[in-house]
Parts: sequence; C-alpha cells; structure tokens
Amino acid sequence: MSREDLHTLLERYLKNQSSPEEKLLVEKLYGMLDKEDLPEVIPDELSALEEKLWHNIKQQSTVSDNHQHRNGPGRRLWYAAAVISVISLLAGYIFLADARNPQYAAFQKYADLLEKTNSGKTPLGINLEDGSKVVLQPKSSLRYPAHFKPGQREVLLHGEGYFLISKNHTRPFFVYSNNVITRVVGTSFTVRSGNSTAPSEVIVRTGKVVVIPNQDRRLSLSELFRKQAKAVLTPNQKTVYSPDKGSFENSLVPEPLPSADALGTKNQDVFEDTPLTEVVAALQRTYGIEIVIKDQSLRRNTFTGDISNKGLYKKIELICSAMGAGYVISGTRIIIQEKKR
Repeated sequence: MSREDLHTLLERYLKNQSSPEEKLLVEKLYGMLDKEDLPEVIPDELSALEEKLWHNIKQQSTVSDNHQHRNGPGRRLWYAAAVISVISLLAGYIFLADARNPQYAAFQKYADLLEKTNSGKTPLGINLEDGSKVVLQPKSSLRYPAHFKPGQREVLLHGEGYFLISKNHTRPFFVYSNNVITRVVGTSFTVRSGNSTAPSEVIVRTGKVVVIPNQDRRLSLSELFRKQAKAVLTPNQKTVYSPDKGSFENSLVPEPLPSADALGTKNQDVFEDTPLTEVVAALQRTYGIEIVIKDQSLRRNTFTGDISNKGLYKKIELICSAMGAGYVISGTRIIIQEKKR
C-alpha cells in the first residue's frame, strides 16, 4: 500500500465513487484511529485524515517492544491482528482498483482464486494450469484461478510480468492490469502495469496481442475490444499507454530479436552481391519488422558482407553505410532512405 493508493482510496470515498468493498475498507481504516483523532470525513479534512491514517498504518505495522511491556501480550496481539487484517484488505483494494470493467467482477468471484506476490529480489516463475508460464518481477503480484473457465483464461497483474501463453484459439487469454487489458491466444509478451497517472507498457516477443484501455465500466469485455481504441502488436513491437492522454504510442523494442523459426539458420546474414530488396526481405523474415526502402534509386543497389552475430540496428547501419544511405525508425517501421545533403 503506497501513500498514493491511500490518497486515491479516500478521494473516491469522499466523492461517493467507492465500490462496496472500497467503502468497507475506508471504514476499517477509519476504525484504526483513536477516538480523539476522528475528524468529520469531509473534503476539507482529506489531507489531515490521510496523514493520520498513514501514520497509524506505519506505526501499527512496526509495533515496538514497548507496547508489549506497557500493554501486555494481549494488546500486542490485537495490534498485530489489526495490521494483518488491514494489509489483507489493502491488497484486495489494489486489485479491485486495478480492474475497472464488469468482466472482472465475474472473474473475482472464483472460489479458488489464487494470488502470488514476488517479495524477493529475483524473478519468480509461476506455472498456470493450462501450461502457460508467468515470470513475475520483484514487487509484483499475480491473481489467477486454480482452474480457468472453459471459454477463456483470465489473470490480474500488478507490477511487471513476462507471459508465455500456451496456444488455444478457443480460449483467449486476458491480462487485466491497472489501465490496460491485453488479449492473446498464444504468444510471449511482457506487461508493465502503470497506475492512474503512470503509463503502462506491453512488449511482444512472439505472436500477436491486442491491447485496449481498461477504463469503461459499463461495457462487457467483448464490447470493449470492439469499440475501444486499441493497439495491435506483433513480434519486436511495443506500445505505451498514457492514461493522461488516453492514447497508445506504438514503437519497436530497443533490441529486436530474431524469431524462433530464424534461430539456428546458417548463413542467413551472409550476402554476396545481393540486391538490397532481397537483403531487406531476409531481415523482415528474420525479425518480423517492416523495413521500407523509401527511395527508388536505392533499390538498384546490391550488398556484399557478413552481418551475422550483430543486432538488427547494427546490421541496418552496416548496410546503409555500404551504399551511403541512412535510416530512421518511424513507429513500428524501419525506413531506409538517401542521406539528406
């Protein structure tokens, strides 16, 4: 629970925008305060109330030995139980706040919903019942059912996770995060969940994913994917969703990787007097990235050289250098063009 999460929770409560679960949580937190600390819960008192609650949360989560001596073990146990209760409620609140569409309301009714949090310093691997795998980064959490529904697979991510999803076209896989929903049928990708102000990022390694904003509570999941603006991503592409702008920005990853099919292919990057169009076509097949030769005069050039064991951008640089050209990255495309004089 961060100070920002607490502020958002209280602000929603005062604006009468809280869900029943959120209202219950505020009342539980409010009950942590001593009677003399209880102000009227009005907007003008938000800062003061927030400060007192935050102070009490930190204080009760680090109960000192002095409490044990002055108040006895019963008092200390009561504080410990209160802290555990509040922490559990806060964890629930974070996930409730993250999931904003009605489809997740049904998802969270799973009786066998599990939750794993990576409290360590190294990535944590999680195996799902359908054969999919998730690598959870430190300070990240994943909520998922022990058994997926027949029609679709759903999980909720808080933080960052790398997903390797088993293919099943009849059971799409959905990742809910704070401000985006990602849909796949079988692929590998990374989701970095932002918050109400910080952007979210989705990076695709293999396959294809569709990403939409997680905003409209009134629409079903199918309606959201049909009506909302979306980002469609293929290998080596990423999108960044900015909640303040309400828009996606698609681009290429910093270091594109060859596709699984291309790995192990011998001499795929050794060329001898090969037309530039064929060189570019070979790179497109290897990386799944659109490469455009902008100027017709460049299409007549040929390339000779060994560019294996190098990253894609270095390969492009060597090819351009050989013919006095340059390149730019425009969105999810690489454009080879004559150098401007």
